[in-house]
Amino acid sequence: MAGCAPRNASQPSPRGIPAAGGLLVLQLLVPALVLAWPVTARAYQERLIVAVTEGNCTLRVEADDQSRTLRLRVLSGAARCDLNKSTMAAVLKTALAQTDQERPGESYGSLFLGRLVDFPWLSRYLAWFACRDPRWDRKKGRPVSGNLNGYVRDALASPEVTALFDEALGTSGYRVAAVTVEKVLVGRCDDLPLPATGTRVSGKAPYDAMVWLVLGKAERRRASDGEDVVQLQEKLMSKRSAQARALK
Repeated sequence: MAGCAPRNASQPSPRGIPAAGGLLVLQLLVPALVLAWPVTARAYQERLIVAVTEGNCTLRVEADDQSRTLRLRVLSGAARCDLNKSTMAAVLKTALAQTDQERPGESYGSLFLGRLVDFPWLSRYLAWFACRDPRWDRKKGRPVSGNLNGYVRDALASPEVTALFDEALGTSGYRVAAVTVEKVLVGRCDDLPLPATGTRVSGKAPYDAMVWLVLGKAERRRASDGEDVVQLQEKLMSKRSAQARALK
């Protein structure tokens, strides 16, 4: 067309129209990204070990083999389910036995429970524990001293809680070595499912949190004559704790 000078190849393309070189790069890059995506997605996908449905609840035990973490996941329908302790213990025991068969020699470092309210008996235990504890200020809704996460962590690390998990974990050689929590929620005692005692409990108490159980692997060795295997495991765990403190 008269009056229109040809555009030099070194000049930038008009806005919105990529240059030929840019189109070529995009044509090569997009397929590569598409091919790489499934690999990346699979790397972070949790592996289902076992799933059990009971009433309105489905309990799944999953494994993230990359981070060496087990996940105890509770799925419910329209209404929140009330999963009982015995079902949880049985499913966890089955899952660990299956994992030992499928991948012998491998171990996991933690068990993620998710939200505490998905396990109603644990939520009730925590709230009732705080309501009766002089170290908890019900009026202010916080511990008398220390931080909120630390208080809930110590409450859930009590033998009343860990014994149930240790029983389910015991056949695989695991045990609860520690508890970690975050995102603790505090509510009014009147709104929490506390035991019926006939006495009104006022104030606030913790009832929910994100919870991880840190797992320890019991060392397998023969106990000496007259020494109970459980006592031997206790000594081994005590030795590990002392070594960990020495490294800090």
